[in-house]
Amino acid sequence: MDPLEEEKLIRISTLILRQLQGRLSVEDQAVLDCWLDESAENRAIYVRCLEGQVQRDAYIRLEHFENRRDFESVKHKFRFRRVSPKTPVLKKLWPYVAAACVLVAIVGVWYQQRARYSVGDVQHTAITDRLPASNRAVITLSDGRQYTLNQQENQVVIDGNGIRYDDGRQVASIDAAVSAKIETPRGGTYDVTLPDGTLVKLNAGTLLTYPTVFAKDRREVNLTGEAYFEVAKRQGQPFVVTTKNQQVAVLGTHFNVRAYPDATVTKTTLLEGKVRVKEMLKGRELLLSPGDQAVRKGTELSRRAVDVQQELAWVYGRFNFDGKSLREVMDELSRWYAVDVVYKGEIPDVSFFGGTFRTSRLSSILKILKDQDLSYQLTDDGKLIIEKSDPKGQKGGL
Repeated sequence: MDPLEEEKLIRISTLILRQLQGRLSVEDQAVLDCWLDESAENRAIYVRCLEGQVQRDAYIRLEHFENRRDFESVKHKFRFRRVSPKTPVLKKLWPYVAAACVLVAIVGVWYQQRARYSVGDVQHTAITDRLPASNRAVITLSDGRQYTLNQQENQVVIDGNGIRYDDGRQVASIDAAVSAKIETPRGGTYDVTLPDGTLVKLNAGTLLTYPTVFAKDRREVNLTGEAYFEVAKRQGQPFVVTTKNQQVAVLGTHFNVRAYPDATVTKTTLLEGKVRVKEMLKGRELLLSPGDQAVRKGTELSRRAVDVQQELAWVYGRFNFDGKSLREVMDELSRWYAVDVVYKGEIPDVSFFGGTFRTSRLSSILKILKDQDLSYQLTDDGKLIIEKSDPKGQKGGL
């Protein structure tokens, strides 16, 4: 490989790494898109990187390192879940070690794919596709000020001292206590640290509203959409999440609330600690333990045991399609890839299993439809048209 091609390899591999980390800027995305449009070979390399080859190769390399605390912080950043570190490494070096492992894995995929391809093997790949969600959010203050957050960052702190990124860079100052709204659009995601230190991960199409200074006896936020909470413990100051006709009250715990306005149910899933879920119309309450999920449908409130890792797959960078209907799967993809789903005829009664990484392009995920005898068309204006092509009642998965 000549020096220019080698330099390009490292450059593109670095861009793919940034996308896996959720740190790809608009300018970087444009460079990556141009490279993807150059050839079907490039698109095949990219798809293999995002569909799990890089993650699997990086796991193997990371198994040589074993500082639990450092690994957990990097696991959150890179959305790794499987490796258990066994030997200590320097804290300051660990993020670079993890990044290097991922980068080496990407380069490995590049070489493997180049070895497999010849000119006669290249097949055309449709350019019409949708990239996964990126770091996108807008903050609106009650005094009318509005800020579009930097896509190169993935976490913001909003409190009485102002708005700033996780690295300390200031976005805006706040002179008095105001109400703040942070909203992720379809195709957007962001993390926010609240005034009390609580961490909230916002899924696509989510709105979170709260005061920049909490009351002394209560910390209350309002949620529309889906968010994962790691609540800071404060005795005597309960943390309350209010959604439409429901409240979740805690002192300090980790839990997920799914309350999209177009959904018929609201789901509250507990990972750690205890929470009290209250249905606001009839006043029924449930106390959840780890592994429990409260399901509110209308005025009914029920509890069931769930696989928390499956229910919170989105927090770890994965889609979970197990047992979900076509409508449920498409609603999730619609929010993540910012597409409008159109059904030709009746919505087919089919279910799915399995899952995949949320960093995959939409076209690679839509392969599951073929196993269900469904055909689809992805248009240039962001519409995904689905219709039944053959009435076989088989189940499909990834």
